[in-house]
Amino acid sequence: HSRRGADFLGGIAGRLEKVPVVLSRRVDNPEPRWWVAVKYRLYDRVITISQGIRDVLLAEGVAADKVVCVSSAVDTGQYTPACDRLRFEREMEIKPGHPAVGVIAQLIPRKGHRYLLEAVPAVLRQIPDVQFLFFGTGELAEELQAQIEQRGLAGNVRLAGFRDDLAQILPCLDAVAHPALMEGLGVSLLQAAACGVPIAASAVGGIPEIVQDGVNGYLVPPRDPDALGGALFSLLKDRDRAREMGVAGRTIVEQRFSIDAMVEGNRKVYGNL
Repeated sequence: HSRRGADFLGGIAGRLEKVPVVLSRRVDNPEPRWWVAVKYRLYDRVITISQGIRDVLLAEGVAADKVVCVSSAVDTGQYTPACDRLRFEREMEIKPGHPAVGVIAQLIPRKGHRYLLEAVPAVLRQIPDVQFLFFGTGELAEELQAQIEQRGLAGNVRLAGFRDDLAQILPCLDAVAHPALMEGLGVSLLQAAACGVPIAASAVGGIPEIVQDGVNGYLVPPRDPDALGGALFSLLKDRDRAREMGVAGRTIVEQRFSIDAMVEGNRKVYGNL
């Protein structure tokens, strides 16, 4: 359950001990085909957390009967639509009634924050009081802060840092944006959907398995600030429709991404081996 060397060494150890080896894969970044041929020979099964990741492995030549998709899950008892709006506005320093859009992702290039920053001005021209909150930490923090200031967006965009109380924050957001360039699945999107928040996200990796376009949010092409801004404007403008999408998102998570289903899927893999 790692991509930092323990996966390869664990496979070797399993082969030396002559016991079955299972690898869990959570990312969709491609690997060189020669490395795929060497590495995945070590494993009896590879569990992917999305069909999107499974498709990447199949395209690189991993045998179909070796790769099993078991979707990640979210605790719908912890992540619920209940919102304490007064607490949220106080802690996030947001004026009463002002809409809030959240981004929950590491501040790294593949999460696509720069494209959201490019989309923000168009949204603000139509909804001047919307606030954008970037939750997370990472190598791009200083660069993103500089871009925010250079673009004159400091009054509407803020780096909110790492939070361990997302279960209380997410339900109070009016929308979640996720402009990622690559994404294995997007656990933060599962959490947002469970909290009844509509989503505007890139149609990459496993994201379309969570966000159904026009049902619980909108899917847009990656690296397309205009499309992203249009999707966010639609969510913020039509509040009734956005609430309907939020309810639909909660239903999708309950039906397809439950903890029971994830546990049973993993148990089945181990049981078969």
